[in-house]
Amino acid sequence: MTDPRLSPLTRRAFLAGGAALGALPLGVTRALGQQGEADVIIIGAGAAGISAARRIAEAGRSYVLIEATNRVGGRTVTDTAVFGVPLDLGAARLNMPAARPMAAYGRAEGLDIVRAPEGGRLYVNGREARDTDYEAFVATVRRAERAIGAAGDAGRDMPAARALPDLGPWGHTARFVVGPIGCAKDLDQVSTVDFARAEEREGEEICRQGIGTLVAQLARPLTVRLETVARSVELTGRLVTVQTNKGTLQGRSVIVAVPPSVIASGRLRILPNLQPRYRMAVEKITLGAYDHIAFRLPRNPASFAADETVYFKADGPRAYMMRARIGGTDLYTLDVAGDVATGLANAAPEAAAAFAKEALTREFGADTTARMGKVHATRWSKEPYALGAFSCALPGYGNMRRAFIETVGGRMVFAGEHAHETLWGTVGGAWLSGERAARQVLGLIGVRSG
Repeated sequence: MTDPRLSPLTRRAFLAGGAALGALPLGVTRALGQQGEADVIIIGAGAAGISAARRIAEAGRSYVLIEATNRVGGRTVTDTAVFGVPLDLGAARLNMPAARPMAAYGRAEGLDIVRAPEGGRLYVNGREARDTDYEAFVATVRRAERAIGAAGDAGRDMPAARALPDLGPWGHTARFVVGPIGCAKDLDQVSTVDFARAEEREGEEICRQGIGTLVAQLARPLTVRLETVARSVELTGRLVTVQTNKGTLQGRSVIVAVPPSVIASGRLRILPNLQPRYRMAVEKITLGAYDHIAFRLPRNPASFAADETVYFKADGPRAYMMRARIGGTDLYTLDVAGDVATGLANAAPEAAAAFAKEALTREFGADTTARMGKVHATRWSKEPYALGAFSCALPGYGNMRRAFIETVGGRMVFAGEHAHETLWGTVGGAWLSGERAARQVLGLIGVRSG
């Protein structure tokens, strides 16, 4: 039998990526970020905020970096408490080649970063797929991608689902891979233009200690004010004023590195009110749903390789994907996205475990399900300072990301994965957007940045 591997299938990766990483020595910024009036206020200590702070510190300017939660990383977080081994609750992989500088930094810090297995294994009705099944699956996914990409490239900004031809018996599976897995949304909520602009990935790498651990290492030299919730940003007056739960901050400029969902929800107010162009971007570049249902499964039921991706032929819209033997352990995740993930997040807490057990029984039998251990599910759409997993433009608004790259009121810029036109939905996109935002604000305050 031929090697049952698939080449990477989607046009974008899930919350993974890379960026040009400035060589910032440890300790450079420990004295910065303490002034009552800073050159730059940065709201949000996820990958974008961390990237921006490092670049600003490199330029020798002062900053205040605030974070609403009790940790850095945003939607990159590695948990070790639930299962006793590293589990990425958000981003799980680094895209290559863009992430090489991040990977190099991690290796220099002693982190174990390795190449992820390419492609994945495919199951059909409880058995591993035949060669003809693999060929049909890959061909159908490619047809779907080409059809949506062609519509977007032609400027026909419409629901991606409307661009699809008849996909035949592999249609449900292809729609899941191209839509929910790649965009965190079902294809009727995906802009063809946004989809077409997303960069291809050329391979992935895994950090054995976790992507969240890597991003936290990148923040280690920085001064971060945790549990400091920004409630409003006021752009009137001589200085930018940021009201927080712990008092007032003032600075010459501000980088807003939080998801647009946080602004749309009213948790962070921009004063005076955003102009219609920016308000529309906030409202139409929305975050979708992507969650991991993690569980232990001893005795490796199908001789899976470490960190192998497993796809399953779907008979309907309730599709899923599996990451097997994470880090070579008996830890697995069943990944759900789009409407399925939203439905599970809105259901009772035990619904995710029931879903995973039903899926495991269908694919591997009741005996395998009986060995299933503890279950832990993420619910990113319920996290108050995220309100979703990653962004994808709604149909008709694929061009609105450009608003997130502009300067607002001469003193405010956006950063985050949503603020990158081609690497949205990735850690790399977030990191690069932070560097871009830092260059913008340094220019605003009269500092030349390389």
